[in-house]
Amino acid sequence: MADSQEFGARLRPALALFAAILAVKLALLVFDPTVRLFFGDSASYIHSALTGWVPPDRSYLYGRLFLATALTAHSMFALALVQSLFGAITAFLLFRILRDNFDVPLSLAAALALLYCAGPAQLFYERMVMAESAGTLCLAIMFAAGFAYVKHPHWLWPIVWAAAGILAVAFRLSDLPVVLGFAILPVLARAIGGAPGLSVLKVLAHLAVALVATAALHDGYRHWYGYIEGSRPDYIADLGYFRLGLVAPLVTQDEVVRAGLPADLLDRVGPDLRDPRMREAQVWQSDGLIALIRDAKQDYGNRTARKLSSYATRGDPFGILRMAWATMRDYFDPQMVRARILDDVGSRPASADLTEKLSRCCGYDTRVLEASPNPIARYFEASTPWLTACYFGLLPLAIVMLILQWRWARSSALLLAATSAGMVVAQTLFSHIVSFRYLHPFPFMVLLCVGALAVAVRDRRENASRAGRA
Repeated sequence: MADSQEFGARLRPALALFAAILAVKLALLVFDPTVRLFFGDSASYIHSALTGWVPPDRSYLYGRLFLATALTAHSMFALALVQSLFGAITAFLLFRILRDNFDVPLSLAAALALLYCAGPAQLFYERMVMAESAGTLCLAIMFAAGFAYVKHPHWLWPIVWAAAGILAVAFRLSDLPVVLGFAILPVLARAIGGAPGLSVLKVLAHLAVALVATAALHDGYRHWYGYIEGSRPDYIADLGYFRLGLVAPLVTQDEVVRAGLPADLLDRVGPDLRDPRMREAQVWQSDGLIALIRDAKQDYGNRTARKLSSYATRGDPFGILRMAWATMRDYFDPQMVRARILDDVGSRPASADLTEKLSRCCGYDTRVLEASPNPIARYFEASTPWLTACYFGLLPLAIVMLILQWRWARSSALLLAATSAGMVVAQTLFSHIVSFRYLHPFPFMVLLCVGALAVAVRDRRENASRAGRA
């Protein structure tokens, strides 16, 4: 009886908070329901939903989500409504991790969850035909399963976080390094943190479950995608092209010849091959490195690009660090920041074909994109300092949190710090441009660190006060 009363006492405020989060989301959605597009990602997703086409370079799963919401309801509002629900669940998972793993007071945990749910990136991408909202929800479920394991280790949790991880990758391939890195982190954090309850054999067994589940689900997904796309098993058919685009400035003439490409190919590249800022242009422009390889190798272009990227990486293993440093500096270049945020906001006009499709299937008028930005878009546009601070501040914040939490929630703090470090490293090494949408998951981790750090500071002060009175 006492247990049921205690459970009810814990459940009631949690449900009240979730209701408050939903109310905030719904009120803001009614205030500004404008759905925006990012070309050509959004165009690919919509075309996939309308025709069943499997994109070779973007998420197929998000096209299915668009089909199940906007197309089925004949309204873009349905997509925004579902994505707002995704954001509400993500905010609630933030609350639960803070409460369960770091014993953050109810009022502070609720305040941080409400702050997150009203964040500019969250609200904006809930109104975008883009996979960020769904992908971040899957990441949050993966994180929540890992933190639940640290608190109550059970062999089922690794299966949950492996399943959530592959869904995150299916929505946003850029999540892959974080997902793979997370695969065994909760088990290691629990073991290294020294929390009781796990023998060496259990640790090894749980590590095996985590590795097998991750490998099986990722391999299964890659084969499934290869089957429906009609290509070799992979996360996307054009993965080789994207890998080469990331390291394009490192490619040399000798490596081009070694890969079986024409000796004069680099001479015909339009964008400056040595400029790290031109890596996106190498992937998408008609005279970029990727387009020239496609023309030269036809059906074998992707495989050749994969081979060439391996040659370039091995030939200059520290080159990726130099390019990462150049991209990091660009976050403090006002002109670059302004150009990138305007691109992320989706300010480019819709094509006539896409305008006709959206009008016919969803009753959507693309003239909203040509008018002045809607309030949520302006809110996101003004958020570049906040998102930049999340990116550059996450790692030092996590380190301080780990030091101060070492005495009270060691295993949970280890997992939070290691995951934060992995996200920063992945963003730094594998992002070839300044892009604020790539930072969409960062506020989630920052607010987790803030909550855990606030509790650690409180506990240290209380201990110091008791010691002084003694």
